[in-house]
Amino acid sequence: MKKLALFLSFLFVISCTKDPIIYTLTTSANPSDGGTVSPSTQQYDEGKTATITATASSEYLFQSWSGATGSTNSTSVVMNSDKSVTANFVKKKYALTTAVEGEGTVTEKVIKAGAATDYNSGTIVELTAVPSGEWLFVEWKGDVTGTENPTQITIDKAKSVTAVFVKKQYPLTIEIEGEGTVSEKVIKAGVATDYNSGTIVELTAEPTGDWEFVEWTGDIASTENPVQITINNATTVKARFKNNLYELKTQIIDISYDQSYDIKKLRNGFTREGVAGSFTLNILDTPFLWISGTSSMYEDINPSSSDDVEPNPSLLFKKNNGNWELKKIYENVKTWNVRNYKIKNNLIVIGDGNEIGSPNKWGGNAFIGEIEGEEISWKMINHEGNKKFFHGITFGDLNGDNIIDVGGFPGYHLYIGNGSEFDFVEGYLANENQIIKHSADSFSDKLYGNPFTGEFEDLDGDGIPEIITAYYTDNPSFRSNEWRLRNLNNLTVYKKNSNSNKYEFFWGSENPYLLYPEISGTNAFGATSLKVNDFNNDGINDIAVAREYGQNNYEFDLAFDVWIGKNDGSYEQTFIKFFKSQEELEWREFDVIDVNKDGFLDIILNSNGGKTFYVNNKNTDEGVSLNSSIWINNGAGIFNSYSLKELKISEFKGSLIKPYLSNGDFFIIGTSTDMTINNYSGNVLPVTFYDLKINL
Repeated sequence: MKKLALFLSFLFVISCTKDPIIYTLTTSANPSDGGTVSPSTQQYDEGKTATITATASSEYLFQSWSGATGSTNSTSVVMNSDKSVTANFVKKKYALTTAVEGEGTVTEKVIKAGAATDYNSGTIVELTAVPSGEWLFVEWKGDVTGTENPTQITIDKAKSVTAVFVKKQYPLTIEIEGEGTVSEKVIKAGVATDYNSGTIVELTAEPTGDWEFVEWTGDIASTENPVQITINNATTVKARFKNNLYELKTQIIDISYDQSYDIKKLRNGFTREGVAGSFTLNILDTPFLWISGTSSMYEDINPSSSDDVEPNPSLLFKKNNGNWELKKIYENVKTWNVRNYKIKNNLIVIGDGNEIGSPNKWGGNAFIGEIEGEEISWKMINHEGNKKFFHGITFGDLNGDNIIDVGGFPGYHLYIGNGSEFDFVEGYLANENQIIKHSADSFSDKLYGNPFTGEFEDLDGDGIPEIITAYYTDNPSFRSNEWRLRNLNNLTVYKKNSNSNKYEFFWGSENPYLLYPEISGTNAFGATSLKVNDFNNDGINDIAVAREYGQNNYEFDLAFDVWIGKNDGSYEQTFIKFFKSQEELEWREFDVIDVNKDGFLDIILNSNGGKTFYVNNKNTDEGVSLNSSIWINNGAGIFNSYSLKELKISEFKGSLIKPYLSNGDFFIIGTSTDMTINNYSGNVLPVTFYDLKINL
């Protein structure tokens, strides 16, 4: 019975014992990469206390608990239910301090995350430097360096950045026209050559010698001296000085003849085109002037004309001790008008370039002269039966026999030297089996017209002259034919083929008509003169061509262009200038000399009348301007009319004809018979010389 009672008691106890209660603790981090929380999810018996610890990542800070209490990164909770606890983290914040040197602002733009003044760690901020007014951003300094603007910076600690601004600076360019200097004096602020914006500079023009200050031009127009200018942008100022930098010397020479010669008709040789056909040369470093004698062309054409002129002799003048004197009279050298000529070493070639009468009357003589001491020994090249119109003339050894050959233009006239005389060859540029070899695809298809001027000159330095021609086409019918039109007035180079021993087409200007203004008329700009020189000092000869339109009632009727030779033998047109003869100057030929002593050859346009050169009843009150006749080479085949000072004369009566150099000085010579002396006795002709020394 007792055992039964014990068993029943055990059953009672067992029946009265309950199972334990379990609760779950869930932990997390906010944000997830802000740190870690331990323990992670875990179960606890009812009533147990759970300790929770939050550990922040490197760029985060613990901030607070959600689902638990406490301000530290460690807290505890009593597990009397399921619990969810979150550790809240925040990114570390750093100060970005910006500063400014100069005048300007820095704007901040958040590229990624973050906010306001202090930025969350890792925030990328774009900084833009904005200069004020006349200031410029230069660079960043501090925790960012460089010149990139805008720039970006990553905030991973406290950072400081300075934007550096400087005041804008402008160059003040001073140019001088004439001879003098300009001094600069800073009146307010600024430095050295480039000035801070707002700098006031006082400029003082100080003329040299006999020069005087005229005016300021450019970004300031004033005659005040000194003058003040405020620099608020790039500024250019030119100081103009003036001086009459020429000497006009007038000299009268009496030329006497025996009574058999009509001095009144000799006078016409000076007043007519014989003067315009003169040229200058140096013999033994002494200047000489050649004035061509006249032929009897007028008399042949119209004996009853009041313009009849009997043949006149040619004259050679020498400059001696600053004065001109008659050196020699050449009775047998008669050319109505020497248009183009060539002087090389001790040889001179001239031809009659008259343009008088019907075509069958346009004929004259050509001469070659050899300088012997201070005289010239002349020989007529042509024969009486082959007089031609020699607008252009040249010489060179074309056939390699070491004897000079002479070419005449227009047309195709060649005089082959044989040692004592010259053998005449007509049509040497047009006829097969002559000196030029033609083919349909190399010549006829590309070129048309008469070569009006030309040169025999070595272009490539191989010792063999090339034939260079320039064309002149004025036939109206040519302009209606497309292929002819595109070939008007070509510049052409023929080169000798060593195998065939003939000259063949080598290079020609393409579509030369297109190089000039479109003019509806009978002719395009045809060549009147051609010269070969090295204008850019590269050892390769270049070509300059004078041209005319032939109609002076159009916008332009004269021009000259320059072609620079290239290494491959071709030519590039680097310069072209157009003129209006009725308003500017009248010319057809030109000379090439270094007038300003800079080592580069310049171009002088020669008188053919016109108010720039010729004063008789043409703007005598205004005087004659020489500037537009002097074209200065910049060394690259580009030419500019001389403009550093005004070159004007008013005392002159007659024709300015030719330039020359004497001891490095630049002169222009003019002549006329003295129109005021009508009572000359016997056969004495007073001739007035105008000698202008020009200091450029």
